[in-house]
Amino acid sequence: MGVDSYRGLIIPGLPSGFTCFLFRQYILGFPKKLEEETRVDGLGYWGAYWRVVIPNSLTLFAAIATITFINGWNTFLWPLAIGQDPSTWTVRVTLSSYMTNQTVDFHLIFMATIISVLPLVSVFLFLQRRLVRGIARTGIKG
Repeated sequence: MGVDSYRGLIIPGLPSGFTCFLFRQYILGFPKKLEEETRVDGLGYWGAYWRVVIPNSLTLFAAIATITFINGWNTFLWPLAIGQDPSTWTVRVTLSSYMTNQTVDFHLIFMATIISVLPLVSVFLFLQRRLVRGIARTGIKG
């Protein structure tokens, strides 16, 4: 993957036990009648999965995308270890650079924090309905 690369920052953060659990719960709660109807119509297991289950899972994908984005945005330790060049630092690592042993630039920290929260709030507000609906559907048995 490499030090100081975006691949090294992004790829290790994609797989998550929480997202696997959400997918599992959603698939277990998916209506069996709908799957059986697709089998009667002549689709096999994979055809039913790709043509029925996946299109009906868009709220789940939106919820997982939002959660993964927020988690990746807020990570600190991995980007600090892998990103040695300031051009590859994440927002949290850049915020921590405003605090040193000698000085703390509070005005820079507060302004940068406000600016760094704006993308999270905009993504959340844009995908709020799908996020809540996707998480709510993962626990429903059908």
